Amino acid sequence: MNNWDDLRFLVALSKTGTMTAAAKSLGTNTATVSRRIERLSETLGMPAFVKTSDGWRPSEAVASLITLAQSFDGELQAALNTQATNTDSEPVTINVGSLPALSSLVLFPGLTKHAEMLDGVRLNFSDRIFREGLGDHDLVLQYNRPDQGRIIARKVGEMNFRFYRFADAPAGEDWAGLGEAHDDNPLMQYGQNQFGREPKLRVDSLMALHRLMKVTELPGPLPDLIAQRDPDLVPLFPDSPVRTENCWLFYHESRRNDPGMRRAVDWIIRCFEDIDGTEADASAS
Repeated sequence: MNNWDDLRFLVALSKTGTMTAAAKSLGTNTATVSRRIERLSETLGMPAFVKTSDGWRPSEAVASLITLAQSFDGELQAALNTQATNTDSEPVTINVGSLPALSSLVLFPGLTKHAEMLDGVRLNFSDRIFREGLGDHDLVLQYNRPDQGRIIARKVGEMNFRFYRFADAPAGEDWAGLGEAHDDNPLMQYGQNQFGREPKLRVDSLMALHRLMKVTELPGPLPDLIAQRDPDLVPLFPDSPVRTENCWLFYHESRRNDPGMRRAVDWIIRCFEDIDGTEADASAS
């Protein structure tokens, strides 16, 4: 590869999966990304990326090159962030991909409560539900341990779930749940077994599900954290087991010494410690 700048296009497309998103992250246009990737493919004598239903995926021809480029990109960003935090420069930016419920219930309250921990750091949040890997995020928060690769992963907490209903709502045969993509979730399967039917209404996120349940007064599966903040909710099946999901954060190992990343990680851990204390107080009361 004679043009080292092509590495930026490799990394961007491998992270985002689409030409449009890659162009946006690079501050250029889709035609330029397409042209650069096409030129690289010609140099290699085979396609650099393969189009799939989930977007563009790297071919074997560039897999090792992308790994190298991602490590370099991460180390460069870590070095720049180290320099920025030691000066009066603009805050360093950390892009956080998280499940909407974790952002709303766990992270957002900590933005004011522990604001001092984020001095010199600017956080950009985006919803991330099904996608694997880091994508175009610096740091990702999800349920269950991520597949091992060149990442640093840490369990930061737990979320408990069960079926809830509104105390004054009339009993019925219908319920509300998450979209069909979530049907393999044990809690969704438990609901189908208990009600003997699929949900009457579906939405894509737990926060939207709570709002839907308030409007329709249908029962549904929710995190205990939401129920603790809504006194009208009571367990629908009091004797049923609680479903617990482990919460993990992860980021590329090349960012290990990035001071901005360390501050963001320490802040997230503190946010989950607050939640653990809240749930413990609720259990004791």
